[in-house]
Amino acid sequence: MVDLKVDYDRKSSRLELFVRIVYSIILSIILGLWGFVAGILMTVQWLVILVTGERDKWLHDHIDSYLQFLFKSNIYLSLLSDERPL
Repeated sequence: MVDLKVDYDRKSSRLELFVRIVYSIILSIILGLWGFVAGILMTVQWLVILVTGERDKWLHDHIDSYLQFLFKSNIYLSLLSDERPL
């Protein structure tokens, strides 16, 4: 189970919202490309587990870093946090 807690911050600015809109375009491109690569790595990881019965550490670390960045980006873009993922 995952427990996510996000602090409520009352203050916000119009400039930050505009920056967030522009930033979302850049994040979408990065996440799209990185997601494509992560999908390939997940398939390779599946094959490695199927053949050897063990996970590869390098593949695991890269897939994990993609997923962490994806969740941080989603939290930022859904206006739950002002902390930028990059």
